[in-house]
Amino acid sequence: MLVAASLSTNSRALWYLTRGFGLVALILLTVTMVIGLTQIVRFARPGWPRFVVSALHKNASLLAVVVLAVHIVTAVLDSYAPIRVVDVFIPFVGKYRPLWLGLGALSVDLLVALVVTSLLRDRLGFGAWRAVHWAAYACWPLAVVHGLGTGSDTKLGWVLFINLACITAVLAALWWRLASGWSITNAPRRGAAVLASIALPVAVAAWTVTGPLRPGWARRAGTPTALLGSPAAGAASSAASSSGTSGRARTNGALTVPFTGTFQGSQQQSGPDANGLVSVTISGTVTGAQSGRLTMVLTGQPSGGGVTLTSSQVTLGSTTIPSQYRGHITQLSGSTLVA
Repeated sequence: MLVAASLSTNSRALWYLTRGFGLVALILLTVTMVIGLTQIVRFARPGWPRFVVSALHKNASLLAVVVLAVHIVTAVLDSYAPIRVVDVFIPFVGKYRPLWLGLGALSVDLLVALVVTSLLRDRLGFGAWRAVHWAAYACWPLAVVHGLGTGSDTKLGWVLFINLACITAVLAALWWRLASGWSITNAPRRGAAVLASIALPVAVAAWTVTGPLRPGWARRAGTPTALLGSPAAGAASSAASSSGTSGRARTNGALTVPFTGTFQGSQQQSGPDANGLVSVTISGTVTGAQSGRLTMVLTGQPSGGGVTLTSSQVTLGSTTIPSQYRGHITQLSGSTLVA
């Protein structure tokens, strides 16, 4: 069980890295977009000559590519979501949220095309390079929708704030670009662009409110049924030392959560190890609405007869398949554990 707990912690670390680097990649892509749009209007200041702005744009773009690469590698290595290398580059063929993951693949493809054509710019005609460069701007809105649809943190206030700040920054730069050089001849075309720049964010906001921010989005987004019982997909089950919690039921495959049951078992403690950590293993049987074998391993610093949790492993299943469902503790309060 200690090995299983270690594996669970490593997988969770990859999960956090994937989400974190995904948000950082969005921020860097936003910076690149904003600088690119301001370059078009030949933005420069005495303290910020154009070559400085150009160098900043190049470095931000390269950093965005590096961060995006880490985001992709950790997503593929993470054992939770079945994301393959081919899913990164070929859109809509994956098993995990195929539509929203596919939009991310399209964004990656456009960014790769931009990088390759920029490296070969001296060998390409200006028209071809310019066409690819303009098409690559679509990688940013695709990345935004990909993050909202695939990300497991979309409902968090600070994540919504980051998305809102990125969208606002790009819109401000775009409107500045459209206002620069406005004339009677280009007014219809630029006016249509302004209307589109308003309508599309409104549509994305309406979709976000009715989609990713609504309960049950993980299932509707295309998360495989086998993963819906995992805490990483947003499902939660409750267990207490004598009984569980009740509430509105939600079915994940053969498991309905939350459920009420009676737990009987034993508790064992081992350690401390070389890092001063102890492990408490609680193992026994659950009877009631859901019956089976429940094992919980809590690892952390000893504190007042208990444990200050640093990692955990929870398994629930039948006697023959005791690890049918896997997860970790999301809340520890006295004798109540939420997994």
